[in-house]
Formats: sequence, structure tokens, C-alpha cells
Amino acid sequence: MNKPAARQADWRQGWILVFAGFLPVMAIVALAPTLPTLLAHFHDVGNPEIMVPLLITAPSACIALFAPLAGVLTDRFGRRNLLLGAFAVYALGGLIPFLVDSFWVVVASRVVIGIGEAAVLTVTNTLMADYFEGRARARWLMIQGLTGAFMGSAVIFCSGFLAAQGWQYPFLVYVLALPILVTGWLYLYEPLAHARPGDAGAGTGTAALRAGFPWSTAGLTCGITALLGIIYFVQVINFSVLLSEMGVHDPKSIGMAMSIPSMGVPVGSVLFILTTRFGPSAQILLVLACYCVGLSGIGLAPGFEIALVFAFFQQVANGIIVPALINWVQSQYAFQHRGRGMGLWTSAFFVSQFLSPVAVKLVQARVGGLQAAFLVFGVLSGVIVLLFLLVRGKSAPQADAATGTR
Repeated sequence: MNKPAARQADWRQGWILVFAGFLPVMAIVALAPTLPTLLAHFHDVGNPEIMVPLLITAPSACIALFAPLAGVLTDRFGRRNLLLGAFAVYALGGLIPFLVDSFWVVVASRVVIGIGEAAVLTVTNTLMADYFEGRARARWLMIQGLTGAFMGSAVIFCSGFLAAQGWQYPFLVYVLALPILVTGWLYLYEPLAHARPGDAGAGTGTAALRAGFPWSTAGLTCGITALLGIIYFVQVINFSVLLSEMGVHDPKSIGMAMSIPSMGVPVGSVLFILTTRFGPSAQILLVLACYCVGLSGIGLAPGFEIALVFAFFQQVANGIIVPALINWVQSQYAFQHRGRGMGLWTSAFFVSQFLSPVAVKLVQARVGGLQAAFLVFGVLSGVIVLLFLLVRGKSAPQADAATGTR
């Protein structure tokens, strides 16, 4: 009996995955501008300054916890149906607060949406590698980065407008998951396992199927992701506080100031596709070099105007690093292990979101200030680049001697 030919993905599957990949980002950015409104509405809750921000951060915690499980389910039961179910869970969890006025029900709904997000992120990244390879995969990851940057700004604007109508109205943005669910049901398909020369461990034969999960690969990719993620979130989480310390106290002014360097994200997305041919090591080195310049510059800036200039370099790096890491990790797993691999990677990245503030606080306590902590992380990034170049420089002559190269 002839094996059915693998279906070729096109722009329809590509754009569905692009918009699906934005859903977890939207769960955070949609509520970020509405925090004052939520605090005012739930002021009777005990310790509202601590409890109400849980509405924003709870989904990220759920992604870190449940993404590995989503990866296991992806490999065991398939991609398409799990993703469609995740869209439905996401929409349900997102819209419940619009219908129910209870703080703890809203918190529970944020846990539901977080579980949906864990599956959406894991399966979306897995399918991106299943459907596309090489240059096409890198191009769709670039499009995802560019689209996410512009859609994030649009969602922030819309959620601010909706918050003016009432605390529940910003939750209406989660209805966007429903058209993605419908188009996904129409056009997404379950991919067939097939070997790709560019993917590590590629193979679909008996030996490949019996091969155990590559835990050493998972440890390497998750470790590098966690380290880079901690540095990634230094500016993302702490820059508004630093601007306040530098004399920018008005929330509107802080928002406008932070929007200026954020234009570096789409620049980074374009640089990602331009540097893909040099390999993931070169891209990670470029990211760390930008972090060195950006964070060190912020740490030494005499005023917020100069800090904004160097924050642009940081944002360029942020625009490169996420698609670069995803592209690299996707190629490290054979088809039968890719879901679990992407689930572990997703968890590592979101764990770093919680580790980064802890690391910054520890460094800040040692060096005596937030701005000095920025400088420390910038110098650390530069040291990692230098160490890598030194190690590679020492290993190159040995490799040449082994191959007889003169």
C-alpha cells in the first residue's frame, strides 16, 4: 500500500500560525494598560496591589507549568485537534470575566486562559516546524515577529479605549481567538512525519521512532534559553521603574518614552531573517552584543534621553532573539519528539520571566541601584561574547590540525 504524499503548507497555514502565535502575547498586553481600572474596581480585595496584578501574570505562570505537558500530548495525540481545542479554551477563559463580576472567578478564568496559552504556544511552534523548513520557516518567524509588534500596539490602544467603557470591556479582545479557531478548523491539517536533512535526529524509520527523547539536547536548549531570557526581561520589566528614577514620573510620559525604543523590535525581526544564513550561534552572539551595548549604555546614561537611545539596541536584540531561539530549537528535534521539545523550551522561556526580576533584585542589592544593575547585565553579556570567541578561537586550530588543514 502506497504511503500518502505529505501535504504542502502554504500562506493560509502560515498566517493562521502567525496570528495564533500572537494570542499568548495578547493575554498580557491587553490588560497591561487597564491595571489602574482593575485596581479601582477590585479595591475591596485584600492586598489589591499584590492580588490584582495576578490577573495579568497568572497566564504566564500557567504557561511555564503546563507547556511541557502540552508538548507530551502534542507528540502522543497529534497537533491539529489539540490546537483547535486550545483556541476554544483560550476564548472561553478570556471571555468569562466579561460575563461574571467576581474577583476569584476572574482569577480562575485567567488560569484557564493560561492553560490554553500553553497549548497554543507549544503546538503553534511545533506546527511551524512541521509545515515549513529552512528559509520558508525563517521567513514566517520573521513575519510573526513583525506582525506581533504592530498588533501589540493596536491591542494596547484598543484595550485602553475599552477600559474607558468599563473594567470588563478589555476582555472582549479575546474574542479574536474565535475567527482563528474557525480558520484553523478549515485549513490546518495533521502533518505526516517525514525526515528533513537540516533537522537534528531527523528520521522516521523504526530506529528513529524507538529512539528515546534527547534529554541532553533539551537541557542545552532550555539552559541557553533561560539564561538569555533572564537578560531579555531585564529591560522589559524594569525600564519603566528606571525611567521614573530618572525623573519621568507621569504614566503617559513613561508610556510614550517606552514606545520609542520599542521600534527596535521590528528592526530586529528583519535582522533575524538577514542573519539566518550565518547560523544560530552567530545570531545569539549578535543578540548578546546588542544587550552589551544597550544595557551597559542604559546603566551609564546620565539622563533618560540617552537611556532611550541605548534601549533601542536592547529592543533590536529582543526582536532577533525569540525567532532565532525558536528556529534553532525547532531544528534540534525529530518529528516524534518536537512537541515535547517545544513544550520544554516554552516553559524555560517563561520561567526566565519570573527568574529575571529575582536576579535583578539580587544584583541591585549588591551594586546599590537599579541603573547599576543594568550595567552589570550589560557587562555580563559582553563577557559571554568574549568567552565564546576565545573558546572558538582555541578550538579552531585543533580542528584544523585534526583535518590536516594548513
